[in-house]
Amino acid sequence: MSLGVAGLLVMLPAVSNACQKVPDVSSVPAATMAAAIDPGSPVLIVGDSYTKGSGSYDGHHGWAQDLVADLHWDATIDGIGGSGYANTAGTGSARFTYASRIRAHRDLHPELVLVQGSQNDWLVGADRLRSTVESTLRLAQQQWPDAVVVAMGPSAPQPRAQSTAGIGAAVAAGARAAGVTYIDPLERRWFTERNSPGYATPDGEHLTDAGYRYLAGRVASALDGMAAPAGVDRCA
Repeated sequence: MSLGVAGLLVMLPAVSNACQKVPDVSSVPAATMAAAIDPGSPVLIVGDSYTKGSGSYDGHHGWAQDLVADLHWDATIDGIGGSGYANTAGTGSARFTYASRIRAHRDLHPELVLVQGSQNDWLVGADRLRSTVESTLRLAQQQWPDAVVVAMGPSAPQPRAQSTAGIGAAVAAGARAAGVTYIDPLERRWFTERNSPGYATPDGEHLTDAGYRYLAGRVASALDGMAAPAGVDRCA
């Protein structure tokens, strides 16, 4: 599986021209991950405005849509702006949280469940957020015991990214507690002071079409690395 990340990096500002080595954060065997991300795989993606595509040319075409199109997944994309593991997208209704939306998709049979975010949980205490992340991801595991569950942390451009460090730490801790594979855009430095101006919308909160294409490429590279056989360098 390959998204052609190198081609994207030629046209768009890059984090680095060199391969970035990252720690092995996958909780599943490489062969299992490879099968889950194969073309045609049934996939569920749950997330916030980034998954919805806020900031794109039509407001509905984000990294998830780019990734699914390039990897030819049979995907269900559930993105709601302002939502999160605990945040209700300003509605006050728990049915907008990630857990409720995961539960609502119980009739699906995904091989991969990818949960993105959530930088919207900034008013939630660290302990509560960690436990909510853990319980949400465990729900996905219990609901689909044969699926690969992957969580991706906050992925905002700079300088917004710096303010999400505490959220990212809590999400990472919840994912570890659930034994779920975690992708950390902050640790991987996908968005830097140098490349963020070329990817951020004027509000500094969301990504442009170019930013979403770049993020899709980074996610694909991370998943590819986790699916690489033992002894193969993993880059993202």
